[in-house]
Amino acid sequence: MGCFESDILAGMEQAILDGVDILSLSLGGRSVPYYRDTIAIGAFAAMEKGIHVSCSAGNSGPTKSTLANVAPWIMTVGAGTLDRDFTAYATLGSGQKFTDVSLYSGRGMGEKMVEMVYSKGSNTSSNLCLEGSLDPVIVRGKVVVYDRGINARVENCVISANGGTMACPPTNPEP
Repeated sequence: MGCFESDILAGMEQAILDGVDILSLSLGGRSVPYYRDTIAIGAFAAMEKGIHVSCSAGNSGPTKSTLANVAPWIMTVGAGTLDRDFTAYATLGSGQKFTDVSLYSGRGMGEKMVEMVYSKGSNTSSNLCLEGSLDPVIVRGKVVVYDRGINARVENCVISANGGTMACPPTNPEP
């Protein structure tokens, strides 16, 4: 692992005592029985206190039994080499077409043109899609384009969806 297992457990214990909500560990060795797995033992103690534990899957593989941090109370996160994305298409009224990616896998919006709204005006919070900044009367059934800003993109989409929008693609206001 590159450090003493007792140090790892001490760090996890201190984090639990500090009252953290999440433990994110980017370390691990090979898979061993839970009773010998330092990270699994510390993660179990954290889980018992309601702390979410996320660990790396390791840097070995891709061969059999190379996954690390496999205890069922740990969310194990790993990267893959599968070259795949989920393509999404948008066509503007001018006929200009854009290709991008989306995690949405449901039905598309259809062939009918949908109005796009971008609030770059006196209300600076609406162009950032902040809580309470979108007027549902204006945005319902439309695509809201917003500037990436101070809150998470998923929060922007929840705010947008609560206003009845159909989609919420972000823009990068700086080049």
